[in-house]
Parts: sequence; C-alpha cells; structure tokens
Amino acid sequence: MAKNPETGASAQDSKMMVRRLFEKVWNENDLATAKEIIHTDYRSVENIDFASIRGLTILQEDMKFYREMYSDLKFEIDRMFTHEDTVVSMWRASGVANHEEFINRRGETQKKELKAEGASLTKIADGKIIENRLYWPRYPFSP
Repeated sequence: MAKNPETGASAQDSKMMVRRLFEKVWNENDLATAKEIIHTDYRSVENIDFASIRGLTILQEDMKFYREMYSDLKFEIDRMFTHEDTVVSMWRASGVANHEEFINRRGETQKKELKAEGASLTKIADGKIIENRLYWPRYPFSP
C-alpha cells in the first residue's frame, strides 16, 4: 500500500494508528504506545484548558482530565475512513461519572453512566498523530 507523501503513512497505517490511540492509549492507559504514535507537536483541539501545551504532555493532561470525570472510561470504534491526512472515526464512549449521581426508582443513590456517541478528526503528519479533534456531547449522561 502506497504511503501518502503528506502524512508519511498509508491510509491503513493511519487508521491502525488511530485505533491504537483509542484502544491501547485511552482504554488501556498504555503510554509506551502513546510515545510511538504521538507527534512532538501533537495538539488536542477539543481541550480548552491546555490549548498551549503540545505533544505527549497534552495527551496525558486530557487523559487525566477525563479519567477524573469518568471511571472505567472506554472507547469503542464503530467505523473509520480516511481523507487525505485525516482519519475520521465514529465511536461510542462509556464509563461511570465520578461526580454525577441520581436517585433511582428504589430511592438509592446511584452514579450516572456515560453513554455517548462521538466522532473525531485525527490528522497524521510524519507518520504520527499530530492533531485530534473530538466531537461529542458535553453532557452525555444517562441514569
């Protein structure tokens, strides 16, 4: 499979890299994999709090931020496709909110579950992930 001169990776390689970002890095907290696939100029466009931080540091800050909000945070990719230097991923996120509760029908306090669908646009440059834009609801809880 031919490599894209702009990205330094084939479409299949690019999709596999993004799959590793979700499945190994996010789901399994595998920072060794993150070091392999994250560009030194990586930026997380979705994250407002750390907009000036780049590289592996911003990814680690994003992961810390979301893990403080949700325990057992997991992403499951439904489908992916590529366009030029970008991998488009449609996914589902699940987990349990650490700070959101409700009273169930039995009168018991219960944590809210995260059940969200989202999409991300992930840019590849020099054979690594250089940018990730996540689009998902800001308040995606269900009792």
